[in-house]
This record gives sequence, structure tokens and C-alpha cells, in this order.
Amino acid sequence: MNERAEHIARMLTETRAGTLRLFRLASEPELRESPGFGYRPILWHLAHIGVFEAYWLLQKIQGLPAPDERYERVFDPIKTPREESKNLPARGEMENYLRRVREGALACLERFDFDSADPLLRDGYVFRLVLEHERQHQETLAYLLQLLDPSKKRYPNADAQTFERAPRDLAVPTKSSGMVSVAAGAFVMGAVWDSFAYDNEYPAREVFVPAFKLARVPATNEEFARFVAEGGYERRELWSEEGWHWREKESWTRPLDWRREGAGGWSARRMFEEGALEADHPVTGVSWHEAEAYARFAGKRLPTEAEWEKAASWDGERKRRFAWGDEEPTDALCNFGMTRWGTTRVGSFPAGASPTGCLDMNGNVWEWTSTPFDGFPGFEPFPYPEYSETWFDGDHRVLKGGSWATSASVLRTSFRNFFRRHFRIAFAGIRLAEDA
Repeated sequence: MNERAEHIARMLTETRAGTLRLFRLASEPELRESPGFGYRPILWHLAHIGVFEAYWLLQKIQGLPAPDERYERVFDPIKTPREESKNLPARGEMENYLRRVREGALACLERFDFDSADPLLRDGYVFRLVLEHERQHQETLAYLLQLLDPSKKRYPNADAQTFERAPRDLAVPTKSSGMVSVAAGAFVMGAVWDSFAYDNEYPAREVFVPAFKLARVPATNEEFARFVAEGGYERRELWSEEGWHWREKESWTRPLDWRREGAGGWSARRMFEEGALEADHPVTGVSWHEAEAYARFAGKRLPTEAEWEKAASWDGERKRRFAWGDEEPTDALCNFGMTRWGTTRVGSFPAGASPTGCLDMNGNVWEWTSTPFDGFPGFEPFPYPEYSETWFDGDHRVLKGGSWATSASVLRTSFRNFFRRHFRIAFAGIRLAEDA
């Protein structure tokens, strides 16, 4: 293999190891059940990752037949709806399927033309597509595993029981709260780097953003607890008509992982335990509707996608790939990649500050914006419409920034996550904005 092929082979191996590690957190019987809210069994995602890889690297690129017609049907989210995704093969069989697919993928890589004029092939785009898909499914798996009772999961390794101590005691810089002012002006929005990005991140363009203010850090559990204590879930005036409908339908009275503790306190479920609510950590497990209601309660609003991206990436002359610059993420810059298995105090990474001085704009929790998910002017679907275009439905909203479970490549400031407005299981929180 040449150097580029070896690099991709290494990323494929490392990413797959991370996926398999997630499936070792719970026993197969637990993985075969829906974790709740009607979602597919966690185990379904294992073979789905392989089916996606097989389609692009075996069938699409090499013209080979599908490795298993049954898998093509059962693990296709469109061909087999959620409610029918129950009678699944054994985990061992799925892992054998993954190995067969990977052998074919590596065979493709050995003779791959990285200099092809075909945009699907050029510089290994199709391999990066497969990698990004698996990395995003790793975070989805973390969402689903979080729904399981902590007693049904085990630490990923012998040293993991120490994962919370040091990270949760990181020093919080002074003046981490409050709002920062962002001057009016244009910036370049979208992907501008010579590296993988999705179709919805293109075409990059100059956008003028009026002056605004943005919270230096995400809203904390302590701040959101005041919203709850002061009747935020019962005050109709704080909610949109659609939001109130979902609040009543789903009986929302608190964030997803919160539990009542004693007379007036709260505990929270985390990945491997349940304990006292951590006041200075970002609130998470809230839908867009809850985020919007909280913003009204605070006398502010959610930022637009353009406001968020400008504050996170624009230094006045050029766009940063990450909030701190173009340097790859590290544990000293942000909370990402499941290294801590949970949130950290807001503002714990001063070295990861954005050009505007905002903290935690990469990692920790995703942040809801007010912007509906849609294509940029000149958008063209590539290489398939089901990733982006299918979801331009007016209901999905853009989230930015990444969470503690997000892979490094997905933390780029141009990345656009998107969920329906009532979706609550993501590691998503709130950063407030207001007009200048």
C-alpha cells in the first residue's frame, strides 16, 4: 500500500476497534432489546455499519454482489422500519459479516486510485465517507447505551473507574460566565478545507451577520434547575404551540436523565452510574423545544447557525477548523471522543477558546441553534440524497459543536448535526444568544 492507503487502513482499524469496544459495554441480551422510546435494538447498528461499508466499498466501487442479501434488507433503515428490526442474527455472526466486508474493503484499498477525477474516489473520499458514517454511529450508540440502566453496563477497561475524578476536577477559569459581544461583519460559512465534508457543508460562502451577544459557556444544570423550580415546564407563555404539544404529549417535566432526589434536589443518570446532579456541568438531554422555552425564560434566544459558526471559527481574517485553530483535538483542548464518558464542568478548557473567547464550543455537549436544517444556496446532494436532502423538512434543527462522545473529525466548525425538534436522547445542550 502507498502512504495514503496505509493511513486510511489504520483509521479503519482504529475506528472499528472503537465500535467493538462500545458493544462490549453490555451483554448480548441487553443489546438485543430496544433501549426505549421505540428505537431499534442497539445490536442492529453493528451490522448496519457493515452493510453501509459493503454498499460503498464492495458493491458501488468494485461492482461486487451484496455479501448477504438478508443483511441488505434487515439492516437497511428504509427497507426495514424500526418496529420490524427485532429478529436479528447472533452477534458472532454479525462480527463475521463485518470481517468479510472489511477484507473486501482492504482489497479495494490496495489498488485504489486516489488521483481519480471522480469526486467519489478522489483522495479517498468514499473511504472517508465510510469512516465518518461509522464514527457518527458510535455516538448514536452512546446515546442508546446511555438509556440503559447503569447496572446493565460495565466499564470498558480496568482503569475506567478513575475516568471521572481528574477530568471533573479541572480548574474552571474565572470569568467563564456572562456574554461576549460579537461585532457585525461578514465571515465565510461552510467547509473551506481540503478534507472530507458532507454535501450540506457546501458551498462555502460569505455571510453577513449583524452584531450579537453569545454566552461564553453553555447553560449549566444549576441554571436549568431554576427554570424547572420556577415552573418553566408549566408556564405556557414560554412555549411555542408545537413545543407545548410535545411537552404535554411526552409529559416533560425535567431533562431526560434527571431524577428527583429527596425533597427538592436532583440526581442524574450517567453512562455507568447515577449520582447527584453536577451543578456546573452543561445541561443535556433537552429537546429543541425545551431549549427554546429555557431561552425565553432567561430573556434571551437561541443563536442562529451563522452566529454560532462565526463566534466559533472566525478570527477576523480566516476560518478556523476548530474553535482554537487548525490543530487536531487533544484532551487539553476539549472534552471529546468518549475519553471521559461524560460531561465536564463548563469552561474547563481555556486553551480551546474560540476567537471570541467562548469556551466549550467543541465537545462536551452539542448546542441547539434556531436554524432549520436546509441546504445552503447552490446545494447539490452528494453522493446520496438520504444523508442530507431527505431531512430538509422544516422540522429538523441544526446543532453545532460536538459532544463528549463525538469523534475528532466530526468536531470541525462547519459540521452540521441535525435532529427533530422533539428529539431528547442526544447529548445536546443550550448556549444562549441575544441581540447586541
